[in-house]
Amino acid sequence: MKITLLIALAALFGIPQHLSISVCDYAVAKNHSQAAGLSTASAETVNPLPRRFVPTDPIPSGTVAHSATVLPDGNILVTGGYSMIFDKIPLASNLARIFDAKTLKWRVARSQLHYGRLNHASIVLPASGGKKGSRVLIVGGISQSRKALKSIELFDLTTEKFQIMPSMTIARKSPRLSYLPNGRILITGQNKKAEIFEPCSSAPSGYIVRPTHHRSYTDHTDHAAVSMPDGSVILFGGRTTYIERFDPKTERFEPYKTRLPKVYDDQAAALLYDGTILLVGGQEVYSNKCTDKTWLFNPKTGGLSNGPLLTPQMGSVRFIGVSDVVAVDLLASDKNRRGRYILLCGGEDDPGKGPKPDIILDTAWVYDAVAGKVEAVGPMINPHDDFAAAVLPVQNNNAAALIIAGYKANDAFQANCEIFQFPVGP
Repeated sequence: MKITLLIALAALFGIPQHLSISVCDYAVAKNHSQAAGLSTASAETVNPLPRRFVPTDPIPSGTVAHSATVLPDGNILVTGGYSMIFDKIPLASNLARIFDAKTLKWRVARSQLHYGRLNHASIVLPASGGKKGSRVLIVGGISQSRKALKSIELFDLTTEKFQIMPSMTIARKSPRLSYLPNGRILITGQNKKAEIFEPCSSAPSGYIVRPTHHRSYTDHTDHAAVSMPDGSVILFGGRTTYIERFDPKTERFEPYKTRLPKVYDDQAAALLYDGTILLVGGQEVYSNKCTDKTWLFNPKTGGLSNGPLLTPQMGSVRFIGVSDVVAVDLLASDKNRRGRYILLCGGEDDPGKGPKPDIILDTAWVYDAVAGKVEAVGPMINPHDDFAAAVLPVQNNNAAALIIAGYKANDAFQANCEIFQFPVGP
């Protein structure tokens, strides 16, 4: 809702969708500020850990609804988002920014997206044609004119240039990208028609986009998607109660008999070490209220069980739940320990239909998949909503994640970034 209103404001000024932001003219580096009187609690937390959020270099140009992609060298690429010109006029950004995991500093990439976009998706392409993980796929999103985008771009990490790829047949406002075998990427969202981005030696660009052989059972919008080790993809909810499995061989979607208890969107999901999936929070579509629930889903049996509750609290005020939370696997780069510790942070609590504003949260937890419990590790230095987060390389037996910009209190854009550090042992 916040983003839609801002796009309408920008449209009043007649700003075209292709207009770019010059960092020299428009970038605003915000000072880090502590939100007064904020604290974090959980209804089912154990042994709260000391606070481990530390400020780091602010991103060039405060932004919301951007995407963040972990690169093969451990650096983080942030593309697009919604930024402010002169701190007043919102604009769909075509900026690309890179966070150096060694120096902990941001820099602007040498080229820009061809189209400003927000709410898009990005993913590192698998090795292909001798280029091992050297390209990033950027898909869909929303333009300055509030239209869903069909366009796809490819970012080359070596040249730092963007190349326009074949477009999707379906415009998607908030697509999800999932890995499939043989270098393919599954694109889902906003339609029963899913698509596959795949290598093709005869195509001028080296890639094609085509529909899957079969449609999904139902629409999934603002859903969660998880790539599985066997090459399948699990889709959760997204304004529906259905959970579906995509088979990469038959390209068929099969709904599970198990369904979510309510119609949610804006949920987060993470693959755990034992092959189960953690599903977190979300907003009930009909009441607009957020939930404090988490679930554990077993893709083999289709079983869905309740996980620990996440109840955000600021000062003495406890809120209903959380949506738009971001889940980060803190050991994603460790093949032997990935899926063990999941950081859950930020987002919002929507009090439901009515005039009351959303509460932007500074809450954070770590889910220990072996123990099956959450530990409160917040508050963050600033509240973050419609933000991005990405894992950093493990150093000195400390896992880390970068929290990137987004809305802060009172729906203000921010450039503030912070790093979460968590000891994981050798």
